[in-house]
Amino acid sequence: MGDVDRRAFLAWLGTGVLGATASLALPGKAEAAGEITVLTHATLIDGTDAPPLRDATIVLAGDRIAAVGRGVPAPALAGVRVVDLSGKFVIPGLWDTHTHYTELARTFPPMHLVNGVTSVRDMDGRPETHDVRRRIERGELTGPRLVIASEILDGGNSFVDVHRLVATPDEAAVAVRDAKCVGADLVKVYSFMSPAIHAAIAAESRRHGLRYGGHVPIQLPVQDVLARGQHSVEHMFAFHASTSAKKDEYYARLAQLPDTTYDWPSALGRIDREAVATHSAALTRELAGRFRAHRAWHVPTLAVLARTSSPPADLPKDPVLQGLADRYLPRSVRQEWLDYASAWPVWPPDRIAQEAAYFEAVLALVGELAAAGAPLAAGTDSGFLYTFPGFATHDELALLVRAGLSPKRAVQVATRDAARCAGRASSGTVTVGADADLVVLDADPLAAITNSRRIHAVVSRGSYLGPAERQRIFADIERAAQEETTAPALRSSCCLPG
Repeated sequence: MGDVDRRAFLAWLGTGVLGATASLALPGKAEAAGEITVLTHATLIDGTDAPPLRDATIVLAGDRIAAVGRGVPAPALAGVRVVDLSGKFVIPGLWDTHTHYTELARTFPPMHLVNGVTSVRDMDGRPETHDVRRRIERGELTGPRLVIASEILDGGNSFVDVHRLVATPDEAAVAVRDAKCVGADLVKVYSFMSPAIHAAIAAESRRHGLRYGGHVPIQLPVQDVLARGQHSVEHMFAFHASTSAKKDEYYARLAQLPDTTYDWPSALGRIDREAVATHSAALTRELAGRFRAHRAWHVPTLAVLARTSSPPADLPKDPVLQGLADRYLPRSVRQEWLDYASAWPVWPPDRIAQEAAYFEAVLALVGELAAAGAPLAAGTDSGFLYTFPGFATHDELALLVRAGLSPKRAVQVATRDAARCAGRASSGTVTVGADADLVVLDADPLAAITNSRRIHAVVSRGSYLGPAERQRIFADIERAAQEETTAPALRSSCCLPG
Protein backbone atom coordinates (compact mmCIF):
# COMPACT_ATOMS: atom_id res chain seq x y z
CA MET A 1 0.00 0.00 0.00
CA GLY A 2 1.04 3.55 -0.54
CA ASP A 3 1.44 6.17 2.14
CA VAL A 4 -1.66 7.10 4.08
CA ASP A 5 -3.27 10.50 3.46
CA ARG A 6 -2.96 11.52 7.11
CA ARG A 7 -5.22 14.55 6.90
CA ALA A 8 -8.03 12.71 5.13
CA PHE A 9 -7.80 9.75 7.47
CA LEU A 10 -7.85 11.90 10.60
CA ALA A 11 -10.76 13.84 9.18
CA TRP A 12 -12.69 10.59 8.80
CA LEU A 13 -11.84 9.55 12.35
CA GLY A 14 -12.70 13.03 13.58
CA THR A 15 -16.33 12.71 12.54
CA GLY A 16 -16.81 10.98 15.89
CA VAL A 17 -18.90 8.14 14.48
CA LEU A 18 -16.32 5.64 15.70
CA GLY A 19 -15.72 7.21 19.06
CA ALA A 20 -12.41 8.70 17.91
CA THR A 21 -11.43 12.35 18.09
CA ALA A 22 -9.74 14.60 15.58
CA SER A 23 -6.79 14.97 17.95
CA LEU A 24 -5.95 11.29 17.66
CA ALA A 25 -2.46 11.03 16.15
CA LEU A 26 -1.36 8.15 13.99
CA PRO A 27 1.83 6.35 15.02
CA GLY A 28 4.77 7.39 12.89
CA LYS A 29 5.41 3.83 11.77
CA ALA A 30 1.85 3.55 10.48
CA GLU A 31 2.14 6.79 8.53
CA ALA A 32 5.41 5.76 6.93
CA ALA A 33 4.47 2.20 6.05
CA GLY A 34 0.79 2.70 5.33
CA GLU A 35 -0.13 0.22 8.05
CA ILE A 36 -3.76 1.23 8.43
CA THR A 37 -6.30 -1.61 8.49
CA VAL A 38 -10.06 -1.24 8.83
CA LEU A 39 -12.02 -4.34 9.79
CA THR A 40 -15.71 -4.07 8.95
CA HIS A 41 -19.04 -5.85 9.53
CA ALA A 42 -17.77 -8.16 12.31
CA THR A 43 -19.43 -9.08 15.58
CA LEU A 44 -17.08 -7.78 18.25
CA ILE A 45 -16.59 -9.45 21.65
CA ASP A 46 -14.21 -6.90 23.08
CA GLY A 47 -12.99 -8.58 26.30
CA THR A 48 -14.76 -6.09 28.56
CA ASP A 49 -18.15 -6.49 30.21
CA ALA A 50 -19.88 -4.88 27.21
CA PRO A 51 -22.31 -6.99 25.17
CA PRO A 52 -21.26 -8.13 21.69
CA LEU A 53 -21.24 -5.30 19.16
CA ARG A 54 -22.73 -6.34 15.83
CA ASP A 55 -21.70 -4.83 12.49
CA ALA A 56 -18.58 -3.45 14.16
CA THR A 57 -15.84 -1.42 12.51
CA ILE A 58 -12.35 -1.63 14.04
CA VAL A 59 -9.58 0.68 12.89
CA LEU A 60 -5.97 -0.40 13.41
CA ALA A 61 -3.20 2.19 13.09
CA GLY A 62 0.21 0.61 13.38
CA ASP A 63 0.21 -1.60 16.45
CA ARG A 64 -2.66 0.22 18.19
CA ILE A 65 -6.44 0.22 17.93
CA ALA A 66 -7.36 3.70 16.72
CA ALA A 67 -11.15 3.48 16.78
CA VAL A 68 -14.06 1.13 17.31
CA GLY A 69 -17.64 1.76 16.23
CA ARG A 70 -20.72 0.30 14.63
CA GLY A 71 -21.97 0.25 11.08
CA VAL A 72 -19.60 2.84 9.67
CA PRO A 73 -18.51 2.66 5.99
CA ALA A 74 -14.75 2.38 5.58
CA PRO A 75 -12.97 5.28 3.89
CA ALA A 76 -11.81 4.91 0.30
CA LEU A 77 -8.29 6.20 0.91
CA ALA A 78 -4.94 5.17 -0.51
CA GLY A 79 -2.86 3.20 1.97
CA VAL A 80 -5.88 1.94 3.94
CA ARG A 81 -6.56 -1.81 3.83
CA VAL A 82 -10.24 -2.69 4.32
CA VAL A 83 -11.19 -6.23 5.31
CA ASP A 84 -14.84 -7.27 5.16
CA LEU A 85 -15.53 -9.66 8.05
CA SER A 86 -19.22 -10.22 7.48
CA GLY A 87 -20.34 -13.27 9.45
CA LYS A 88 -17.11 -13.33 11.49
CA PHE A 89 -16.49 -12.77 15.20
CA VAL A 90 -13.60 -10.77 16.63
CA ILE A 91 -12.10 -11.29 20.09
CA PRO A 92 -8.93 -9.86 21.64
CA GLY A 93 -5.70 -11.73 21.02
CA LEU A 94 -5.38 -14.61 23.48
CA TRP A 95 -2.79 -14.89 26.25
CA ASP A 96 -0.98 -17.88 27.72
CA THR A 97 0.48 -16.75 31.04
CA HIS A 98 2.38 -19.98 31.73
CA THR A 99 4.52 -21.22 28.86
CA HIS A 100 7.93 -22.75 28.28
CA TYR A 101 10.33 -23.39 25.40
CA THR A 102 9.86 -20.07 23.61
CA GLU A 103 13.61 -20.15 22.97
CA LEU A 104 12.83 -22.76 20.28
CA ALA A 105 12.49 -19.78 18.01
CA ARG A 106 11.13 -21.29 14.79
CA THR A 107 8.53 -23.65 16.25
CA PHE A 108 7.11 -22.69 19.65
CA PRO A 109 6.64 -18.90 19.23
CA PRO A 110 4.95 -19.11 15.80
CA MET A 111 2.83 -22.03 17.00
CA HIS A 112 1.40 -19.74 19.68
CA LEU A 113 0.74 -16.93 17.23
CA VAL A 114 -0.87 -18.92 14.45
CA ASN A 115 -3.31 -20.32 17.05
CA GLY A 116 -4.39 -16.82 18.08
CA VAL A 117 -2.15 -16.55 21.14
CA THR A 118 -0.65 -13.13 20.54
CA SER A 119 1.04 -12.74 23.97
CA VAL A 120 2.69 -15.20 26.34
CA ARG A 121 4.48 -15.23 29.67
CA ASP A 122 7.47 -17.59 29.61
CA MET A 123 7.96 -18.93 33.13
CA ASP A 124 11.58 -20.04 32.79
CA GLY A 125 13.56 -17.21 31.26
CA ARG A 126 16.98 -17.96 29.84
CA PRO A 127 19.40 -15.83 27.82
CA GLU A 128 18.06 -17.46 24.65
CA THR A 129 14.51 -16.47 25.64
CA HIS A 130 15.50 -12.81 25.85
CA ASP A 131 17.23 -13.08 22.49
CA VAL A 132 14.06 -14.48 20.92
CA ARG A 133 12.05 -11.58 22.35
CA ARG A 134 14.46 -9.07 20.85
CA ARG A 135 14.31 -10.80 17.46
CA ILE A 136 10.50 -10.90 17.49
CA GLU A 137 10.34 -7.21 18.37
CA ARG A 138 12.73 -6.40 15.51
CA GLY A 139 10.50 -8.31 13.11
CA GLU A 140 13.10 -11.03 12.44
CA LEU A 141 10.96 -13.84 13.89
CA THR A 142 7.26 -14.67 13.89
CA GLY A 143 5.92 -14.86 17.39
CA PRO A 144 3.82 -13.38 20.18
CA ARG A 145 4.62 -10.55 22.55
CA LEU A 146 6.74 -11.96 25.34
CA VAL A 147 6.77 -11.40 29.09
CA ILE A 148 9.73 -13.26 30.58
CA ALA A 149 10.23 -14.60 34.09
CA SER A 150 13.59 -15.19 35.71
CA GLU A 151 15.23 -18.57 35.54
CA ILE A 152 13.38 -20.86 37.95
CA LEU A 153 14.54 -20.45 41.56
CA ASP A 154 14.30 -23.40 43.92
CA GLY A 155 15.60 -24.49 47.30
CA GLY A 156 19.12 -25.75 47.72
CA ASN A 157 17.99 -29.34 48.29
CA SER A 158 15.74 -29.53 45.23
CA PHE A 159 16.03 -32.73 43.22
CA VAL A 160 15.07 -30.96 39.97
CA ASP A 161 18.43 -30.05 38.46
CA VAL A 162 17.38 -27.64 35.69
CA HIS A 163 16.70 -24.75 38.06
CA ARG A 164 18.89 -22.27 39.90
CA LEU A 165 19.25 -23.54 43.44
CA VAL A 166 19.33 -21.07 46.33
CA ALA A 167 20.36 -22.56 49.66
CA THR A 168 20.39 -19.44 51.85
CA PRO A 169 18.49 -16.16 52.10
CA ASP A 170 21.60 -14.34 50.87
CA GLU A 171 21.75 -16.55 47.77
CA ALA A 172 18.05 -15.89 47.21
CA ALA A 173 18.64 -12.14 47.32
CA VAL A 174 21.51 -12.41 44.82
CA ALA A 175 19.30 -14.47 42.47
CA VAL A 176 16.59 -11.79 42.54
CA ARG A 177 19.14 -9.06 41.83
CA ASP A 178 20.49 -11.11 38.92
CA ALA A 179 16.96 -11.44 37.54
CA LYS A 180 16.56 -7.68 37.66
CA CYS A 181 19.93 -7.21 35.97
CA VAL A 182 19.11 -9.44 32.97
CA GLY A 183 15.74 -7.79 32.38
CA ALA A 184 13.35 -10.38 33.77
CA ASP A 185 9.80 -9.11 34.14
CA LEU A 186 9.13 -11.21 37.23
CA VAL A 187 10.81 -13.76 39.50
CA LYS A 188 9.76 -17.42 39.26
CA VAL A 189 9.62 -19.55 42.42
CA TYR A 190 9.33 -23.32 42.58
CA SER A 191 8.09 -26.05 44.90
CA PHE A 192 11.06 -27.25 46.92
CA MET A 193 12.20 -24.20 48.84
CA SER A 194 11.91 -23.63 52.56
CA PRO A 195 9.58 -20.96 53.95
CA ALA A 196 12.68 -18.92 54.86
CA ILE A 197 13.99 -18.92 51.28
CA HIS A 198 10.55 -18.00 49.96
CA ALA A 199 10.37 -15.10 52.42
CA ALA A 200 13.79 -13.85 51.30
CA ILE A 201 12.74 -13.90 47.64
CA ALA A 202 9.55 -12.03 48.54
CA ALA A 203 11.45 -9.32 50.42
CA GLU A 204 14.14 -8.85 47.76
CA SER A 205 11.56 -8.77 44.97
CA ARG A 206 9.70 -5.97 46.75
CA ARG A 207 12.97 -4.11 47.24
CA HIS A 208 13.63 -4.14 43.49
CA GLY A 209 10.07 -3.53 42.32
CA LEU A 210 9.73 -6.99 40.78
CA ARG A 211 6.67 -9.18 40.94
CA TYR A 212 7.19 -12.81 41.77
CA GLY A 213 5.04 -15.81 41.02
CA GLY A 214 5.07 -19.52 40.44
CA HIS A 215 4.48 -22.59 42.56
CA VAL A 216 3.34 -22.79 46.15
CA PRO A 217 6.31 -24.13 48.15
CA ILE A 218 5.16 -27.48 49.48
CA GLN A 219 5.40 -26.62 53.17
CA LEU A 220 3.28 -23.45 52.82
CA PRO A 221 -0.49 -23.20 52.38
CA VAL A 222 -1.76 -20.95 49.60
CA GLN A 223 -2.94 -18.40 52.18
CA ASP A 224 0.62 -17.87 53.39
CA VAL A 225 2.16 -17.21 49.97
CA LEU A 226 -0.57 -14.66 49.28
CA ALA A 227 0.13 -12.91 52.58
CA ARG A 228 3.81 -12.67 51.58
CA GLY A 229 2.87 -10.87 48.35
CA GLN A 230 3.18 -13.58 45.68
CA HIS A 231 1.61 -12.05 42.59
CA SER A 232 0.53 -15.23 40.80
CA VAL A 233 -0.01 -18.76 42.02
CA GLU A 234 0.43 -21.35 39.27
CA HIS A 235 -1.21 -24.77 39.01
CA MET A 236 -3.47 -26.41 41.60
CA PHE A 237 -0.83 -27.69 44.02
CA ALA A 238 -2.01 -27.40 47.64
CA PHE A 239 -5.40 -25.90 46.79
CA HIS A 240 -7.38 -28.76 48.26
CA ALA A 241 -5.10 -29.01 51.28
CA SER A 242 -5.44 -25.26 51.78
CA THR A 243 -9.25 -25.33 51.59
CA SER A 244 -9.77 -28.41 53.76
CA ALA A 245 -11.38 -28.43 57.20
CA LYS A 246 -8.23 -30.37 58.19
CA LYS A 247 -5.80 -27.80 56.74
CA ASP A 248 -3.85 -27.30 59.97
CA GLU A 249 -3.47 -31.04 60.47
CA TYR A 250 -2.24 -31.53 56.90
CA TYR A 251 0.38 -28.80 57.12
CA ALA A 252 1.57 -30.10 60.48
CA ARG A 253 2.18 -33.43 58.73
CA LEU A 254 4.07 -31.73 55.89
CA ALA A 255 6.22 -29.84 58.41
CA GLN A 256 7.36 -33.17 59.86
CA LEU A 257 8.85 -34.36 56.59
CA PRO A 258 12.62 -34.90 56.71
CA ASP A 259 14.93 -32.28 55.26
CA THR A 260 14.91 -33.81 51.81
CA THR A 261 12.59 -33.06 48.96
CA TYR A 262 12.28 -36.54 47.51
CA ASP A 263 9.15 -37.36 49.51
CA TRP A 264 7.52 -33.94 49.32
CA PRO A 265 5.70 -34.14 45.95
CA SER A 266 4.17 -37.54 46.61
CA ALA A 267 3.25 -36.52 50.17
CA LEU A 268 1.44 -33.38 49.02
CA GLY A 269 -0.16 -35.30 46.16
CA ARG A 270 -1.59 -37.84 48.60
CA ILE A 271 -2.74 -35.13 51.00
CA ASP A 272 -4.39 -33.07 48.25
CA ARG A 273 -6.36 -36.10 47.11
CA GLU A 274 -7.29 -37.03 50.66
CA ALA A 275 -8.36 -33.43 51.32
CA VAL A 276 -11.09 -33.58 48.68
CA ALA A 277 -13.27 -35.42 51.21
CA THR A 278 -12.97 -32.58 53.74
CA HIS A 279 -13.21 -29.69 51.30
CA SER A 280 -14.68 -26.55 52.86
CA ALA A 281 -16.77 -24.20 50.72
CA ALA A 282 -16.36 -21.51 53.38
CA LEU A 283 -12.56 -21.74 53.26
CA THR A 284 -12.72 -21.59 49.46
CA ARG A 285 -14.70 -18.36 49.59
CA GLU A 286 -12.26 -17.00 52.15
CA LEU A 287 -9.31 -17.93 49.91
CA ALA A 288 -10.94 -16.17 46.95
CA GLY A 289 -11.25 -13.10 49.14
CA ARG A 290 -7.56 -13.28 49.97
CA PHE A 291 -6.68 -13.37 46.27
CA ARG A 292 -8.75 -10.22 45.77
CA ALA A 293 -7.38 -8.48 48.86
CA HIS A 294 -3.79 -9.11 47.87
CA ARG A 295 -4.44 -8.33 44.18
CA ALA A 296 -3.00 -11.71 43.30
CA TRP A 297 -3.84 -14.05 40.44
CA HIS A 298 -4.53 -17.75 40.17
CA VAL A 299 -3.28 -19.51 37.02
CA PRO A 300 -4.76 -23.04 37.32
CA THR A 301 -3.16 -24.51 34.13
CA LEU A 302 -5.97 -26.99 33.59
CA ALA A 303 -4.64 -27.99 30.18
CA VAL A 304 -1.54 -29.63 31.60
CA LEU A 305 -3.50 -31.12 34.50
CA ALA A 306 -5.83 -32.76 32.00
CA ARG A 307 -2.79 -34.44 30.44
CA THR A 308 -1.34 -35.61 33.75
CA SER A 309 -4.69 -36.94 34.95
CA SER A 310 -4.44 -39.58 32.22
CA PRO A 311 -2.01 -42.50 32.30
CA PRO A 312 1.26 -40.98 31.03
CA ALA A 313 2.21 -44.10 29.14
CA ASP A 314 -0.98 -43.79 27.06
CA LEU A 315 -0.32 -40.25 25.82
CA PRO A 316 2.00 -41.23 22.93
CA LYS A 317 -0.69 -43.67 21.78
CA ASP A 318 -3.22 -40.88 21.25
CA PRO A 319 -3.30 -40.36 17.46
CA VAL A 320 -4.26 -36.67 17.72
CA LEU A 321 -1.50 -35.84 20.20
CA GLN A 322 1.12 -37.86 18.39
CA GLY A 323 0.05 -36.40 15.07
CA LEU A 324 0.60 -32.87 16.37
CA ALA A 325 3.96 -33.92 17.81
CA ASP A 326 5.13 -35.46 14.55
CA ARG A 327 4.18 -32.38 12.53
CA TYR A 328 5.16 -29.47 14.73
CA LEU A 329 7.68 -30.48 17.40
CA PRO A 330 11.45 -30.61 17.02
CA ARG A 331 12.76 -34.15 17.19
CA SER A 332 14.45 -33.57 20.55
CA VAL A 333 11.20 -32.46 22.22
CA ARG A 334 9.27 -35.36 20.71
CA GLN A 335 11.84 -37.75 22.12
CA GLU A 336 11.88 -36.13 25.56
CA TRP A 337 8.11 -36.31 25.84
CA LEU A 338 8.10 -39.90 24.65
CA ASP A 339 10.86 -40.92 27.07
CA TYR A 340 9.12 -39.20 29.98
CA ALA A 341 5.76 -40.80 29.23
CA SER A 342 7.25 -44.23 28.60
CA ALA A 343 9.12 -44.22 31.91
CA TRP A 344 5.84 -44.42 33.83
CA PRO A 345 4.39 -47.83 34.67
CA VAL A 346 0.95 -48.82 33.46
CA TRP A 347 -1.70 -47.43 35.76
CA PRO A 348 -4.10 -49.99 37.25
CA PRO A 349 -7.84 -49.31 36.87
CA ASP A 350 -8.21 -47.99 40.42
CA ARG A 351 -5.44 -45.41 39.81
CA ILE A 352 -7.10 -44.28 36.57
CA ALA A 353 -10.42 -43.86 38.37
CA GLN A 354 -8.78 -42.01 41.27
CA GLU A 355 -7.02 -39.51 39.02
CA ALA A 356 -10.14 -38.92 36.93
CA ALA A 357 -12.15 -38.23 40.09
CA TYR A 358 -9.46 -35.92 41.42
CA PHE A 359 -9.40 -33.93 38.18
CA GLU A 360 -13.17 -33.46 38.42
CA ALA A 361 -12.65 -32.17 41.97
CA VAL A 362 -10.00 -29.76 40.65
CA LEU A 363 -12.42 -28.42 38.05
CA ALA A 364 -15.09 -27.97 40.70
CA LEU A 365 -12.67 -26.07 42.95
CA VAL A 366 -11.66 -23.72 40.13
CA GLY A 367 -15.34 -23.08 39.48
CA GLU A 368 -15.93 -22.30 43.16
CA LEU A 369 -13.00 -19.89 43.28
CA ALA A 370 -14.20 -18.15 40.12
CA ALA A 371 -17.75 -17.87 41.45
CA ALA A 372 -16.38 -16.34 44.65
CA GLY A 373 -14.49 -13.70 42.68
CA ALA A 374 -10.92 -15.00 42.69
CA PRO A 375 -8.97 -13.33 39.86
CA LEU A 376 -8.07 -16.01 37.29
CA ALA A 377 -5.67 -15.88 34.35
CA ALA A 378 -5.34 -18.44 31.57
CA GLY A 379 -2.11 -20.41 31.36
CA THR A 380 -1.38 -23.90 30.11
CA ASP A 381 2.19 -24.99 31.05
CA SER A 382 2.71 -25.55 27.35
CA GLY A 383 5.95 -27.31 26.60
CA PHE A 384 5.35 -30.03 29.16
CA LEU A 385 4.16 -33.51 28.22
CA TYR A 386 1.95 -33.19 25.14
CA THR A 387 0.73 -29.71 26.08
CA PHE A 388 1.20 -27.93 22.75
CA PRO A 389 1.80 -24.19 22.46
CA GLY A 390 -1.20 -22.34 21.06
CA PHE A 391 -3.37 -25.43 20.76
CA ALA A 392 -3.39 -25.82 24.56
CA THR A 393 -4.90 -22.37 25.10
CA HIS A 394 -8.07 -23.54 23.39
CA ASP A 395 -8.02 -26.62 25.63
CA GLU A 396 -7.75 -24.26 28.61
CA LEU A 397 -10.76 -22.23 27.46
CA ALA A 398 -12.87 -25.38 27.13
CA LEU A 399 -11.79 -26.62 30.56
CA LEU A 400 -12.60 -23.29 32.20
CA VAL A 401 -16.12 -23.56 30.82
CA ARG A 402 -16.30 -27.16 31.99
CA ALA A 403 -15.31 -25.84 35.44
CA GLY A 404 -18.38 -23.62 35.45
CA LEU A 405 -17.32 -20.33 33.88
CA SER A 406 -19.49 -18.88 31.14
CA PRO A 407 -17.90 -18.71 27.68
CA LYS A 408 -17.74 -14.92 27.97
CA ARG A 409 -15.98 -15.16 31.33
CA ALA A 410 -13.53 -17.74 29.96
CA VAL A 411 -12.65 -15.41 27.07
CA GLN A 412 -12.01 -12.60 29.56
CA VAL A 413 -9.77 -14.87 31.65
CA ALA A 414 -7.69 -15.59 28.52
CA THR A 415 -7.57 -11.97 27.33
CA ARG A 416 -8.20 -8.97 29.58
CA ASP A 417 -7.52 -10.70 32.87
CA ALA A 418 -4.47 -12.60 31.66
CA ALA A 419 -3.00 -9.32 30.39
CA ARG A 420 -3.57 -7.72 33.79
CA CYS A 421 -1.89 -10.67 35.48
CA ALA A 422 1.10 -10.24 33.15
CA GLY A 423 1.27 -6.51 33.87
CA ARG A 424 0.29 -5.42 30.35
CA ALA A 425 -2.56 -2.93 30.78
CA SER A 426 -2.56 -2.03 27.07
CA SER A 427 -3.40 -5.60 26.07
CA GLY A 428 -6.39 -7.91 26.24
CA THR A 429 -9.30 -5.77 25.02
CA VAL A 430 -10.49 -4.39 21.70
CA THR A 431 -10.74 -0.77 22.81
CA VAL A 432 -9.28 2.51 21.59
CA GLY A 433 -5.58 2.73 22.42
CA ALA A 434 -5.14 -0.99 23.13
CA ASP A 435 -2.61 -3.23 21.40
CA ALA A 436 -3.75 -4.21 17.91
CA ASP A 437 -3.82 -7.94 18.72
CA LEU A 438 -7.01 -9.72 17.65
CA VAL A 439 -8.42 -13.08 16.63
CA VAL A 440 -11.04 -13.41 13.89
CA LEU A 441 -13.29 -16.46 14.28
CA ASP A 442 -15.64 -18.17 11.88
CA ALA A 443 -18.22 -18.87 14.62
CA ASP A 444 -19.45 -17.39 17.89
CA PRO A 445 -17.34 -18.44 20.92
CA LEU A 446 -20.12 -17.32 23.27
CA ALA A 447 -22.46 -19.87 21.70
CA ALA A 448 -19.87 -22.64 22.11
CA ILE A 449 -16.39 -22.06 23.50
CA THR A 450 -15.00 -24.69 21.12
CA ASN A 451 -15.57 -22.13 18.37
CA SER A 452 -12.40 -20.41 19.63
CA ARG A 453 -10.55 -23.00 17.55
CA ARG A 454 -12.29 -21.92 14.33
CA ILE A 455 -9.73 -19.26 13.52
CA HIS A 456 -10.10 -17.32 10.27
CA ALA A 457 -7.35 -14.75 10.86
CA VAL A 458 -4.98 -13.42 13.51
CA VAL A 459 -3.94 -9.80 13.94
CA SER A 460 -0.58 -9.32 15.65
CA ARG A 461 0.87 -5.84 16.21
CA GLY A 462 -1.58 -4.54 13.62
CA SER A 463 -0.51 -7.04 10.93
CA TYR A 464 -3.42 -9.01 9.48
CA LEU A 465 -2.61 -12.71 9.02
CA GLY A 466 -5.41 -14.13 6.93
CA PRO A 467 -6.01 -17.77 5.95
CA ALA A 468 -3.18 -17.87 3.40
CA GLU A 469 -0.66 -16.30 5.78
CA ARG A 470 -1.65 -18.70 8.55
CA GLN A 471 -1.20 -21.71 6.28
CA ARG A 472 2.23 -20.40 5.33
CA ILE A 473 3.20 -20.12 9.00
CA PHE A 474 1.99 -23.65 9.73
CA ALA A 475 4.07 -24.91 6.80
CA ASP A 476 7.11 -22.99 8.07
CA ILE A 477 6.71 -24.58 11.51
CA GLU A 478 6.58 -28.05 9.99
CA ARG A 479 9.78 -27.41 8.07
CA ALA A 480 11.50 -25.95 11.10
CA ALA A 481 10.46 -28.91 13.25
CA GLN A 482 12.50 -31.18 10.99
CA GLU A 483 15.55 -28.92 11.31
CA GLU A 484 15.43 -27.78 14.95
CA THR A 485 17.16 -30.61 16.76
CA THR A 486 18.36 -29.16 20.06
CA ALA A 487 16.14 -28.35 23.01
CA PRO A 488 16.90 -27.42 26.62
CA ALA A 489 16.48 -29.97 29.38
CA LEU A 490 12.90 -31.09 29.96
CA ARG A 491 11.02 -28.98 32.49
CA SER A 492 9.51 -30.83 35.40
CA SER A 493 5.95 -29.81 36.13
CA CYS A 494 5.50 -31.97 39.25
CA CYS A 495 1.89 -32.33 38.19
CA LEU A 496 2.14 -36.11 38.50
CA PRO A 497 1.80 -37.56 42.02
CA GLY A 498 4.37 -40.12 43.05
